[in-house]
Amino acid sequence: MLDLRVADRLGGGARETSWRLEEFKKRLIEVQKQPFTVQDLKISGHDVMKVLRLRSGPKVGEILNALFEEVVEKKLENEKKPLVSRLKEFKTS
Repeated sequence: MLDLRVADRLGGGARETSWRLEEFKKRLIEVQKQPFTVQDLKISGHDVMKVLRLRSGPKVGEILNALFEEVVEKKLENEKKPLVSRLKEFKTS
């Protein structure tokens, strides 16, 4: 899409880039950092099972979904250390 925009600019006689195009590129990079699904989290179900000493099951998915919600709501950073720290606060009962 970006290549098409550059080609359009060049074809129209403009410079290859503009401040708006550069700003758009920066925004795209930031958006790509945001997780779209639970699978985009920096921890996995294996991490949950290991840290909380759980067996595979629905509880693992529930915990991952809860962590994902916190990341989406920007209450928690999508990095392994903060996720594991938060994970340790979950009760396994």
